[in-house]
Amino acid sequence: MKDENETQDEIDPNDRPSKSAVKRELLALQDLGKVLCEMPFDKVKRGPVSEKLLEAIKDYHKARGFGGKKRQMLYVGKVMRDEEAEEIEKWIKGDTIEQKMQVLHMHAAEQWRDQLVADPKSLQALIAAYPAAAQMNLNPLIRSVVQERASTKPPKLYRQLYQTLYALIQGKTTTPATDEYVDDDEDELND
Repeated sequence: MKDENETQDEIDPNDRPSKSAVKRELLALQDLGKVLCEMPFDKVKRGPVSEKLLEAIKDYHKARGFGGKKRQMLYVGKVMRDEEAEEIEKWIKGDTIEQKMQVLHMHAAEQWRDQLVADPKSLQALIAAYPAAAQMNLNPLIRSVVQERASTKPPKLYRQLYQTLYALIQGKTTTPATDEYVDDDEDELND
């Protein structure tokens, strides 16, 4: 008989979370699901979410009426119980390592672009930092960007230089075709 009483004493009803705490947790999951539903679906697909949650979010976007959207939001909250909420929350806030590295790469590409446009001779420093840049033949593009900036043309080549540098910094060293950014002035002179 003593053994039965001891096992009953070991289970303490105070160890369980209160109903209010459980409800707060479930409402927080619903709020997180609402944030996911408000994000563009293409972005959500790249996040750390399961197929079941993706399907629930897709159904939310398909729902037309207020009541249908509300019911689907409740279902999204229910599906969120099986998800890693902390990981999703970090992803939404941009705290993942991949997102931080992507931001660092974007800033580095912007800085290199601005430095190369201000002083085209700094290409040697870029090649020293990223040896793959030596094979990319960036001189014509930089020259064209400088001319483009001096004129009133839209910044097409300026963006192209950024994209080339961003790919270089990320390690995707594809050599761009130099024909795309040949000086327009040279073409006019040849005509």
